[in-house]
Amino acid sequence: KQWYQRRVRGCVIGHEVADDSSLDELKAVNDSLIGADVENQQEIDNKLRSAEISESMRLSVSVAVHKTSAKLNNISTLEALKALAKKDAYSVPVPIVTLLNGGKQSGGKNNLASLCICADLKKSFSEGLDVLERIYMKVEDLLKKKFPNNCPSVGANGGLSYSCDKVELMFELVKEAATELELTSEEDFYFILDCSASDFHTEVAPGQGSAKKGQGKKKKTVTVVSTSRHRYDWVEGQVKPSEDFCDYLENLVETENIVTLIDPLHHEDEEGLARLREKLASCHILNRGSANIMKMQSTLTGTIATLQSAQGFKVLEAATHEEGETLLADLALVSGCEMMLLGGLRGCRRALYNQINIRLQQNYKMQ
Repeated sequence: KQWYQRRVRGCVIGHEVADDSSLDELKAVNDSLIGADVENQQEIDNKLRSAEISESMRLSVSVAVHKTSAKLNNISTLEALKALAKKDAYSVPVPIVTLLNGGKQSGGKNNLASLCICADLKKSFSEGLDVLERIYMKVEDLLKKKFPNNCPSVGANGGLSYSCDKVELMFELVKEAATELELTSEEDFYFILDCSASDFHTEVAPGQGSAKKGQGKKKKTVTVVSTSRHRYDWVEGQVKPSEDFCDYLENLVETENIVTLIDPLHHEDEEGLARLREKLASCHILNRGSANIMKMQSTLTGTIATLQSAQGFKVLEAATHEEGETLLADLALVSGCEMMLLGGLRGCRRALYNQINIRLQQNYKMQ
């Protein structure tokens, strides 16, 4: 009981300030869980859902109870998660590592959020992670050499901040790093672009603005009126219609051999998304807020239920507020997700990758 109380308080303090409001929430948690069985995660989570507490408090307590139950049964949290999820085997999602952060807050004109990479699927987790780490470290080294008076900062997601005016410069920097390491795209690693298009999206009445459409290499470009109400300024100050942005993304995917686009368009830009999926059939098109990209929910059982009900290609993503909670690494191994987007290789995000490596070294049977 004392260990449980310390664990709950430790989780809460890690996420919220220990003021009167958080202490009130702790009292609400205590009142709601009196008489509950610590080994019945579903019962605990049901009580937490009805308690008047914040989402972060609800998740912290749910995780704390799970760890307590595992400790009482003298098993690892991974084994306990496997039992909770009713899984027969573990599987290792392909890691996506965030390399460079751009976006609206970067200071440059490039508004596309992050450039990520994943390892070749033929490599084991450890081998792939080694390649990704070498590239990450070389990119960081190049940034320090190119900008000696502006040491690259590390964002909350573990990626390196890079202020530039166009995303192509990010690709050039990574390819330069790979060349020095004698690595090549499509053989040793693949590019993934996290656009976060909603950050630079606006709406207008249909018919406003124009979209330039090329009519072939030898024919002149003509201007047609855009039928979309969606506008994007992926380069700061240059607001253009959805058709233009789709043209740009299609060309970028082909030129840089991008295998996955994350949030390439606003979720309501259905025509644009349909076009991208048709034109870029070999590229995964994923949107946050859909069933494709999964995050920890407010309770552990709720998270598992959401993961199990989702269909198709799935990615498990670390949310900022989780602050490197190592349970997320264990969850990845029972999630059934094809990929995991845990951030860069620094700070608390690196702890997630380390945790998976530890599980592999403990000889768990992985697929």
